[in-house]
Amino acid sequence: MKGNRQSMKSKFTSLENQFLNTFFSGIYISAKEFIQIGEKTGLKLGMNSRELLIKELLNKSDENGTLNQTAALLNTLIQDRIQQYHSLSMDYPASAAMLSKLAQKATATKSLLARESQRNPYE
Repeated sequence: MKGNRQSMKSKFTSLENQFLNTFFSGIYISAKEFIQIGEKTGLKLGMNSRELLIKELLNKSDENGTLNQTAALLNTLIQDRIQQYHSLSMDYPASAAMLSKLAQKATATKSLLARESQRNPYE
């Protein structure tokens, strides 16, 4: 089983890694939020690690033809976080530089999400 899992490569690996690494993405999306996004697109995701959830969410959405809807929901979540960063930077000016960097990283994550959801490298 373990070897079988490792041989299954996801075409969304770069996007999965981006979401899993808060340092690069600028945001943290919880397992619950991934499950809720799955539910909104008609996917029943079981409680798992964040790594397995994002992989399952993206790949099943792609298989079901709901990838654009999933990407739109993730995009909305990211945009909400960016707005929170901007609001917090207004309320706490001493943290504005750090929050600005997080907002920039989140914006880059949105761009990566848009690119990855628009293309299919295997077709």
